[in-house]
Amino acid sequence: MEWGQLFTERSTQLVLGAVALLVLMRVLLPFTAADTPLGRLILWFWSPEARTGAVDEPLRRATLRNMDATLLALVVVLGVVRPLVLSAYYIPSQSMEPTLYGRKMVHQLSGTQRATGQGSPRMDRVLVNRYVYHLRDPQRGEIVVFLPPASAMPGQRREAFVKRLIGLPGDIVQVRDHHAWVNGHPLDEPYLPRFVEYSRGPLRNFGPFTVPAGEYLFLGDNRANSADSRAWGTVPRADLIGRAMCTFWPLVARDPDRPEARPTFGPRLLG
Repeated sequence: MEWGQLFTERSTQLVLGAVALLVLMRVLLPFTAADTPLGRLILWFWSPEARTGAVDEPLRRATLRNMDATLLALVVVLGVVRPLVLSAYYIPSQSMEPTLYGRKMVHQLSGTQRATGQGSPRMDRVLVNRYVYHLRDPQRGEIVVFLPPASAMPGQRREAFVKRLIGLPGDIVQVRDHHAWVNGHPLDEPYLPRFVEYSRGPLRNFGPFTVPAGEYLFLGDNRANSADSRAWGTVPRADLIGRAMCTFWPLVARDPDRPEARPTFGPRLLG
């Protein structure tokens, strides 16, 4: 995601607006008496005691300390945790279906909506552990966020991709009818779409290919509709951002391929 896209996201705008409001109140309160309308409003927002009508100078000073602690916590979260430990990413394409969905329409069961193509898009968002690969090596089968080679996006700024790690350094990888084989053995891949072996396409078969030292080979779960290492090669370890641990959005998720199925609720751990 580019910075311009990030700041046009409504969730980002809401967070920045809330932070700006907190900072504004922190700047104004030292110059505002506790018994003025503005002082009462700020104290009412921050302190339950002020909502009973009792406001005084000690309450104002205690509220200032609470503000400082809150803003410090926000600095730690936004300045340290998010860039170094835990980040959120959205799924921009269909390459990881049916594990993760990107902008796929979820049609309701209404016949009118099915006939007119109405529905709501499902775009999964995942939490990514950015620190895990500083502690251990990446493992086959993990869903990883990484920066692809420049050849994957010629003439464009590189954006993070989300794919499944299939080939480790030194592995011999082959794809037969969209199914992955590693070192001469087929992988158990329950995450693949049904009947994927009947899908055609130029990347249906690939390899055998030996993964270079220090590099990793990635494939999308939606093999028939995924531009991945079969097309643009392997990824050096330095370009791995982190492991996708779980989805956190949508909170109520419907299966776009089976709208009649019951929705799932809450975060979902990723294998």
